Order: sequence, then C-alpha cells, then structure tokens
Amino acid sequence: MTGNTLPKTAPGMVLGAPAVPLRRYVLGYRGYRLDLRQPRRRLEVPTDVVTVALAFEGSMRLTDAVSPTPAASFGSVVAGLRRTATIAEHSGVLHGLAVSLTPQGAFRAFGPLAGDLGGQWAEPGDVLGPRLRALTDRLADTPSWPARFAMLDGYFAALFAYGPDWEPSVRWAWHRLRRSHGMVPIHTLVEGTGWSRRRLELRFREHLGLAPKQAAGILRLQHTLGVLAAREDRPTGADLAVLCGYYDQSHLDRNFRGMVGCSPREFLASRSGAEALPEPTDRVAGRVTSAVLDAGGA
Repeated sequence: MTGNTLPKTAPGMVLGAPAVPLRRYVLGYRGYRLDLRQPRRRLEVPTDVVTVALAFEGSMRLTDAVSPTPAASFGSVVAGLRRTATIAEHSGVLHGLAVSLTPQGAFRAFGPLAGDLGGQWAEPGDVLGPRLRALTDRLADTPSWPARFAMLDGYFAALFAYGPDWEPSVRWAWHRLRRSHGMVPIHTLVEGTGWSRRRLELRFREHLGLAPKQAAGILRLQHTLGVLAAREDRPTGADLAVLCGYYDQSHLDRNFRGMVGCSPREFLASRSGAEALPEPTDRVAGRVTSAVLDAGGA
C-alpha cells in the first residue's frame, strides 16, 4: 500500500497522494525543504482541513490573524479546524512534511481528542502519542519522498483500522453542509437529525471541535474564495455576496474580515505575484488556503 508521488509543485516541494483506501480520510501529503534568504510569513485562512506538520528542521511561530495573541512556537504541530486565520512565520529554513486530514480522518486518527482541537494548535505527540517522535525520526532518515509517503500510508492505515467513526447523524449533517457550501439552514440539520439544536451543537463540537454554525461559516468562506480564484471576470462585491449566500456586500465584508482579518480585495492583492515564489501559495490542492506575506515585494 503506497502513496503516489505527484510532480514537484516548486523547487523544494513535493506532493504525494495517499493510497486509495485512505483517501476518504487523507487529502494528501506535502513534503518541503526550504532554504530561503529571508524569513517567510504566511496567512493561512480557515479551511475544512486538519493539518499534521512533522518538522525535521526549523520551527514556526503561529498567531491568530484576527485577534492577535502572543505567538506560539512549534517544531511539529497539529492544527485543528479554526474559525479565524493564522499567521505562520518561519526563518526561511524549513524541512519536513504535512498531512492534510478530513475532519472525519482526524476523528478516526485522534479519537475524542479531535473535538478538543477546535481552534487550537497542539504538539502532535500530545494527540497521537509519544511514538510519533520515533516516526518523525524515521521519516527524516528515509532518503526519498516516495518512501516517506509510503511510510505515512502504513502509519495512518494502522490508525484508521481501529479508530472510531462519526455518528451517522453527524456524518449526514456534515455532508449536507459541504454540499451546500455551508448555506443549508441550521434548523434543517436539526430537523434532519431529529436532535435538539443543543444536542446537534454538542455532537459537532465532540466530532469536529466547532459548532455547526462555525463549521458552516468556514465552508461558506472557502466557497467565496473559490469563486474569487476561479473567475477571471471577478464578480462585484454585491454579486459575490448573492452567489455565496450573504445578505449583502457589507455582510460579506464583515464576515470575511472577522475570519481572515482583511477584506477580500486585500486578500487577493496579497496573493498577487505568488507564481514567482519558491513555494506554492496554497497548501492543499483544490482549496484556497493561503497568502504569502512579506515575500520580498512579491
């Protein structure tokens, strides 16, 4: 059971696809080895992805982009679902790999601890146990990315084989949210599950770490970013609001600033010139996840 290595996206970057049986839970692997001439700051927007980053060399400083708090420094890190964006900084030297998990994959791998990760960063060993340190060392000593990705396939296959699954009603509600890009009314989910609104919120927090309304906001934000990124004739603010389920442009701007820390226009401007960077802008294929800040004028 091995992952398929995809072409390099940029110097020092390699993407890997998990083995087919894992793809319900693992969106992809990303290997990186950066040796830049200056520090790098990235704005990471909220996504429906839980990330496990295992560092071989270098560390990151993470802080909330909307409500700045003292930065937290990590080598390896697990990032749960977050309703607000993160600013990630490193010295320019960074070597390691990242695993992108679906929320269901995170629950199956972490168990009940997945619910505690909502809005949090944590040391991977605190979530996956002390043996993860030995795995990280073995990965660092492995000479090729394909072999590393195959090792990750084996590790996560073993975790998923005995891990817990979501309750069927949570799974149904999450699928309804995803299909609607977060626009299905919460009362529809309440009626569909047969639960009270309070019980629905409790179950979502246990499984995803966020309430249904917060999860819906992330999905709607991702849909908004996808519309902006996919269309050359970008819609006006008012048209974008209608397309993405906001009441009006001011509602869109308030929500965007409340989650990302800037306006949609400012976010798009920060992504301009990203093609010239020695790293991909987005860290998960098929999603708008990031903007590179302070990138030497890019």
